[in-house]
Amino acid sequence: MDIPGYDNKAALQQVNQFWSMLDDMSQNNPEEYRTFIERRLREGAEFHSPPQPHACIRTPLLGPKEGILYINMCGWKRVPQENKPARSGLIEVISSTESDQSQPQQPKHHLTVCPDGSSSSRSLQLNVELPGVRSVSQCQLSISQGDILLEVEDLYYLHLQFPELVKEETCTARFNKKKQILNVTVAVL
Repeated sequence: MDIPGYDNKAALQQVNQFWSMLDDMSQNNPEEYRTFIERRLREGAEFHSPPQPHACIRTPLLGPKEGILYINMCGWKRVPQENKPARSGLIEVISSTESDQSQPQQPKHHLTVCPDGSSSSRSLQLNVELPGVRSVSQCQLSISQGDILLEVEDLYYLHLQFPELVKEETCTARFNKKKQILNVTVAVL
């Protein structure tokens, strides 16, 4: 079978050379041949292994049909992994004698009840100032129909009761790295 733009004779020549090399290796150095074949079988088993579960993300569906969307994330050895150099200096070690804060502080925040445009529904918007927080990954956020809890280890602790019950599945949160402000919006029941 000829493939357009592909040199079949060259490919056949390479395959024949490979088989000749394997035949030669099996006769002249059986131990090296066995090691070569075992390594290729291991690599093949890893390459053809199924995807492995890694994480699950839960997010609300917004729009005309509300609901909850679950996204399963898997790792798969068939997908090449980027080997980026590790970034140093991400964690600054501070000795206990340098720390002047023994307890997390309540961050500055503002909670507002907002009408949602032309509809009769309303939402709550919470803006929290988080100086010193560089990434949303430092934040732990929990919400229920009646309250919200925000924790940043060793820095901030904020537990607020909502003035009205909310639909927790509609909660969205955005962190502005430049301003170091967390904006949380959730629809009122």
